[in-house]
Amino acid sequence: MDDPVSRPVDAVHLRPTDRSANAWFGDPVPFYWEGTYHLFYVWDQGHLVLPRVCHKWGHFASRDLVHWTEYPMAIEPGEEASCGTGSVFHQDGTFHMYYLGRYFTTNGVMHETLCHATSTDLVHWTKDPANPISRPDLSRYAATDWRDGFPFWNEEAQEYWMLVTASLKDGPEPFRGAIALLASKDLRSWDVRDPYWAPHLTRHLECPDLFEWNGWWYLLFSGGHNSTHGTLYRRARSLNGPWETPRVETFDGPFFYAAKTAGDGRRRMLFGWLGTRAGDADSGWPQWGGHGLVRELVQDPADGSLWVKCPPERLQMGVPAPAPQFTPRLGEWRDEDGRLVAASPGLAYATADLPGNRLIRFRFRPEGRARRFGALLRTDPALTGGYRLTIDPEGQRFTLSSYGPEGQPRLQAVDRPLPCTPDQEFAVTLFISGSILEVFVNDRAALAVRVYDHRGPSFGLFVDEGRGAFTDVVVRTLPADPW
Repeated sequence: MDDPVSRPVDAVHLRPTDRSANAWFGDPVPFYWEGTYHLFYVWDQGHLVLPRVCHKWGHFASRDLVHWTEYPMAIEPGEEASCGTGSVFHQDGTFHMYYLGRYFTTNGVMHETLCHATSTDLVHWTKDPANPISRPDLSRYAATDWRDGFPFWNEEAQEYWMLVTASLKDGPEPFRGAIALLASKDLRSWDVRDPYWAPHLTRHLECPDLFEWNGWWYLLFSGGHNSTHGTLYRRARSLNGPWETPRVETFDGPFFYAAKTAGDGRRRMLFGWLGTRAGDADSGWPQWGGHGLVRELVQDPADGSLWVKCPPERLQMGVPAPAPQFTPRLGEWRDEDGRLVAASPGLAYATADLPGNRLIRFRFRPEGRARRFGALLRTDPALTGGYRLTIDPEGQRFTLSSYGPEGQPRLQAVDRPLPCTPDQEFAVTLFISGSILEVFVNDRAALAVRVYDHRGPSFGLFVDEGRGAFTDVVVRTLPADPW
């Protein structure tokens, strides 16, 4: 896999390194092969939007999820006007890429098709001269959607199946989203069949991913319904369903999107992307394209539910920093042999000077009742503006919000469910890097958001209405991303 134009990349979060192109990271296509995670992705320039979008496939690879190599473009438009997301599959020494090929008619109407390419080394790809290999069957499906192909071998049926993002031909337009089913004997010729899953849930069921793990089948998709948006999943005991909705159906916040998985047989990683915001402002509209992020999936042995944690390898990113020295600012605080104990009938907080990009970890143990606790992030020394992570043990959730002077724009609060008990110990990990803030709690829950408006140097810990001890505070200095 040596290539003279590949380059090493040590970055907290992934983005194309070609700064002149103003390029961003879109839909990931992870693929694990012989000890290496290959992370293909949709290369997006300048947050282009449909219909005149020109996408292609970029390629990163890593053996440890920390140090990455950036390879040349895997696939670029030719006869297709754009090359969108899909999947990579291996069979008998050949790697097969299935990707969205967008074609435009002379009057500018866009058609979505499935295209195919092959490789023997995952770096150099040859397009199938038969492209496009599949178009929507208009007797079953609408002409508007036909993308995100995900192939796999169906042992019981003794044929290859492919899941495809599609729309039903009939029914209310906001609820036509379906996952179409294709079948093949040779990975080249595909027959269109009835929908694999058509729950009448939403307009699109994008970027489907499917895998089996310890007797459970998992179906991932991105889109949304009602107030839920992002990457969601369903579980079943059989490849044929029925698909159950878990108590917590998402892996992260609403802007961790198009997440798909890859694994080595023991562990399974979840790769997604976090979009930027227009105007580089907390109140800006979410844009298509941003940075690539990774989580590790955790399977609950009791009911098959999936949770997420930070891959342990990434906890060693950066370099160790001195232990922070906290200064009490409000309420009662005591240092008890390295335990920073807060006790107050109202709010108690203490701050330390921690500017720049940081990886911060700490533990909190309630002592009696602690209604809420958490951290203040990138706040100014006077605590007049910054971000607040609030963990609510009784409400079994945590929230990320901003605070500042009255009347100024603020980050819309985002919260996540957190299965827990009020008296347990909580382990919190924070990545603060550039405009990205990631939160991990108890190897169960994660949240990624964009933060722009506040760049204060202070970090704080707080307890609201109760008593508890902060311990094991560890800080590492993260590198600046190379763009």
